[in-house]
Amino acid sequence: MEQKNNSDQVLNTVRSIVYHLNDVNWVKMTQKMMALPINNVKLLDDITNIIFDRALKRQNYTHIYSQMCARLINDSKFNNLIATDTEITFQKVLLKKCHDVFYSNYQEELNKLKDTMKNDNMVPKKCLSGVLNNFLFDFQKKSICNCRFIGELFKNGAFPEKYILKCIGDLGKEKNDNNYELQMHCLCIILQSVGLILSKTSYDLNKKINKLVSSMENHGMSSTLKCLIKKLKIMNSKGWMDEAMRVIVLSFKIV
Repeated sequence: MEQKNNSDQVLNTVRSIVYHLNDVNWVKMTQKMMALPINNVKLLDDITNIIFDRALKRQNYTHIYSQMCARLINDSKFNNLIATDTEITFQKVLLKKCHDVFYSNYQEELNKLKDTMKNDNMVPKKCLSGVLNNFLFDFQKKSICNCRFIGELFKNGAFPEKYILKCIGDLGKEKNDNNYELQMHCLCIILQSVGLILSKTSYDLNKKINKLVSSMENHGMSSTLKCLIKKLKIMNSKGWMDEAMRVIVLSFKIV
């Protein structure tokens, strides 16, 4: 009972930290997070859930949550909280959550929702289409925000290069389904975040972006996605100079 009360106190503190995180207080709040007494796997998982969920819901602050996570990962004491199990770290738990959202299948999730609604007499039939539309919107938003978070984690050294390259490769595979546009949108979001770093490696960024540009000939493509691709093309043609300047400006804000 005492351990449960202590865990509840820790989780309430975590919620308070991540719900009010911003550009000004994130360093102080990260230090506060590092000082928390975390001594079991379930508590670590619950804490990671709170951070991850909030990072995806506050998409304009994704870079702040990624910076916090990077500092938590680089702090060996916090990252290896569970001394009795060295296989479980904050980084591994966090990356697993990113992986699960990234590879979630829209059709499978939709079928689960439909099955649930069939067995739920509380949902009026006239409301079913609205529920399904909301599900589609939420799924797309979560997928895009997760990709933005993954990109920001990579920029801060908290997401391994081999994994980001696999994400880019998987998103670049052509699929003949209704989710292909979302897939391309997610690819653009990740490349916007990681392009500057990958441009300094042996990775062929030009090939990936040229393929995206050629896909704009698809007449069914939305104007939003076309704008994203055009922006990527410009960023790449400028050698990612604008992104480099943004990184320099942000670095001056970090204490």
